[in-house]
Amino acid sequence: MKARFYITLLISIFTFSFIFSQHSPEHDGFGEFQPGQQVYVFGNEAQLRTAPDTSSDVLQKLKIGEWVKIIEITPNSWPYNGFDSPFYKVKYNEMTGYILGGLLSIQRKTLKGTHYYFALSKQGNTVFLNIRHVQDGTYWEKKTRLVHTDFKISVLGDKGVPNLDGILFIDYMSNTEDRENGGIYLFPHNHMLTEVVQLSQVSDTGSSYYSENLIFPDDHGGIPDKIFYKKEQGKNLDASSNWIQTAVETRELSWVDGKLIPKYNEKVPNL
Repeated sequence: MKARFYITLLISIFTFSFIFSQHSPEHDGFGEFQPGQQVYVFGNEAQLRTAPDTSSDVLQKLKIGEWVKIIEITPNSWPYNGFDSPFYKVKYNEMTGYILGGLLSIQRKTLKGTHYYFALSKQGNTVFLNIRHVQDGTYWEKKTRLVHTDFKISVLGDKGVPNLDGILFIDYMSNTEDRENGGIYLFPHNHMLTEVVQLSQVSDTGSSYYSENLIFPDDHGGIPDKIFYKKEQGKNLDASSNWIQTAVETRELSWVDGKLIPKYNEKVPNL
């Protein structure tokens, strides 16, 4: 019985660790890449070096979107974009060399045939998600502020929105009530990504909550050709009788010429 218990416990720990690693997109701000993993280059003219330090010779300069195969993570690191970034030993074509982790993309996502690459940067205490893509030989970059770094990146279709080629959604994955959920919606327009909405969802240990959501035309309860914005705030007045005070604000929005109109976060006028 003891042996069975310990085997079950070890399996549970391994499973938890695997799930946790899948939901942790960064290690000190950069991808926690594993040996054998194929990883795409984020940096422009990223330098593949002969040794894991910035003074070693350059074997090759890699373009955005090229890929390397991870061999191992080294104990060497270098400050880059506000983080302490490790060097990785990698294989590129027939060459073996070293590259800084901050020059590699956390993930690659494809939207309507365009590949998008992601990396983190930090200025002071503020963390940003940098998103790059290459179009017509030119690389474009979008920088968006993050509430925290526990997130996943999803590619969505047009969700029934007219004149929209798809959606990138940065989905916060907080597992604690006092940490913000919600997410960021980015729409492509004229070679660039537009941050159209940054939604917040916060719960204060069951005493109050704040929630913002978008309901698209293809969603349940959606409105044709419109994006339905809903904000709800609530306060628990008496838990024993489930007495809750709520306030709801809604608005119908349209995607027109690269803009979401009217402004979803416009202040309510004083009447």
